[in-house]
This record gives sequence, C-alpha cells and structure tokens, in this order.
Amino acid sequence: MSPLEVAIFDFDGTIVDSMSFLTQLAAGLLAEHYSMDPDEARRAYIDTTGLPFVKQMELIAPGDARNESTVSAFEGKKRESLFDFELFPDAPDALARIRRHGIKVCISSGNYEELIAEVLRFRGLEFDLVMGFRPGFQKGLDHFRFAMETFGATPDRVVFVGDSRKDGLAAKRGGIRFIARAGLLSAEEFSVALPGVPVIDSLDEILPLVGIS
Repeated sequence: MSPLEVAIFDFDGTIVDSMSFLTQLAAGLLAEHYSMDPDEARRAYIDTTGLPFVKQMELIAPGDARNESTVSAFEGKKRESLFDFELFPDAPDALARIRRHGIKVCISSGNYEELIAEVLRFRGLEFDLVMGFRPGFQKGLDHFRFAMETFGATPDRVVFVGDSRKDGLAAKRGGIRFIARAGLLSAEEFSVALPGVPVIDSLDEILPLVGIS
C-alpha cells in the first residue's frame, strides 16, 4: 500500500460514544411518528446510518409529510446533547499518535460543522480539518474530495474510519481505503456487509494498519 497521508474519521460512533443515544432517539421518533414497530424502527435507522438524518428519512419514508417535523425533533435533541457525548477513551491518544506521524487527521460528520468543531475543542481533541453537513457539501464523496484537495493527497493515500455500512460503501465509491469500527455493527455483520474490510474494536488497533508501530 502507498504511505498514508490523510486519515478521515467519522464522528458519531467512531470517536464519540453517541450511537446508543442516537439510535434510541431515532427509533423512538420513528415509532411515535410513523407507528413503526420498535425493532423495525431501530433497524431502519441503523441500516441508513452514515448519512445525515434528513437523508436517512428520505430513504426510510420517501416523500412523507411527517419527515420535516421528525428531522427537526431529532436534530434539536441531538444538538442539546452534543456536549454530553464523551470521546471514546482510545480516541485522544490514537489520533495524537497519527498526527505526530505526519498524517493529517480529519473529521467527517453529518452534523453541522461549527457544532462538531466546538465539541472537539471542548473535549481537547486536536485535528487538522473538520467537515460537516451543509447544502451541497455532505459526508461521503464531498468530504473525501475536499480533504484530498486541501492536503494534495491522492485516493491511494487516504483512509476513512467509520462504524456503518454506508461509511464503507462511501469509501469504496471514493476509491479510498476503509477501516470499520465495531460497535453499531458487530465484526460478523461487517464481514457480511463489507467482505474483506478490516474491523477494529479500538482505535489503537488502527496504528499498525496504517504503518505506525
């Protein structure tokens, strides 16, 4: 493999321990607003995770008039809770070691950019680039291209670390490497959804995968 120059990290569920809360929140709203079975609602959210919630709802309930109020309720509660979410204990040291190795560390999220940057500063996490959601610029190919343009990197020198099937598929479309973090999905579920993708339980396990001893 070519030497790594840019490491892009998903936010929720990858460096921040927030997915249990967000899954419960989304499933509750889907059950309440759409009369979905709780298990069905939870699965619908998990299957579409990796996209901004407004995009998830377009897949879960295409064209439904209730989507706008559901998205508003979800984003409002999420915004209220952002500063309550803790970093995974392994995140600060692993990301610091990657940066010390000369690799640019980027955050890619479906959240609003200014909020994510503020949360990361609040938690004392250093980074080189934060990318969030805004019209015409969203997690996935938009973020990958922007990071590569910013740091002059080619796809073979970039890796994306995420916790969902959608994250892995986005990396594949972008022609970049992908490392899956187990949590939202188990290692077994990743092996079925994304055969051959390396799966980690801790961010420390990334280091040897990207050439850091």
